[in-house]
Amino acid sequence: MSSEIRGGTYQIGDRLPSEAELSLRFCVSRHTVRAALRALHDLGLVSSQQGVGTIVQETRLLTHYSQGFTSAQDLLQYATTTRVRVVERTKVAVDAALARQLGCESGEHWWRVRTVRREPAGGAVLACSEIHIPLAFGVLVRESIRSRQPIFALIVSRFGEKISEIQQEISCVASLGKEEAGYLGVPPGSPALQIQRRYFGTKGRLLEMARSIHPNEVFKYSMRVRLRHGS
Repeated sequence: MSSEIRGGTYQIGDRLPSEAELSLRFCVSRHTVRAALRALHDLGLVSSQQGVGTIVQETRLLTHYSQGFTSAQDLLQYATTTRVRVVERTKVAVDAALARQLGCESGEHWWRVRTVRREPAGGAVLACSEIHIPLAFGVLVRESIRSRQPIFALIVSRFGEKISEIQQEISCVASLGKEEAGYLGVPPGSPALQIQRRYFGTKGRLLEMARSIHPNEVFKYSMRVRLRHGS
């Protein structure tokens, strides 16, 4: 079906045949048909409408990358299944504004690491990031490139720290500056998604602060919340 949609057999707004019709046509079970339709949905080619059916919403494949987050392990998977390039590693003196974000004294020195992350096959740019870590952890930057592990994971394994809390803030960037737009390969002034995370150790020490900018229409963030109800 994907090839037929992209080949022009179906146009945007067309309704695909029903599950029963597709099952008969391709001589497969309804379960297989549902799986195929889910794949088309994940590719962004179709959408499902209650009482209407499956509708073609795009005839070309769009580049999307979806990240879910329910635990630190999800962040590890995201890091190890994508490609990262370090574009800057600099020792910086923290100014007053940054000190408030890091919870440290103005004038302290931290490492600032800037990276660009791409899809696994080296395709679309998924994010540009600015990461701040204490000076003591600077030795891990090169190792994170070789191992493809995020810095916070190496802090845990190499320094015996434990992540006790991850704070996350998601916001919209209305207009990208020239530098970040250049990293992402989009025009300056484009909108983007910003995710900032702080990783804390067991004693409340900030181990890493990372701010990632994701280009519009390329990155999707998903979250699952499970509710527990009393008996």
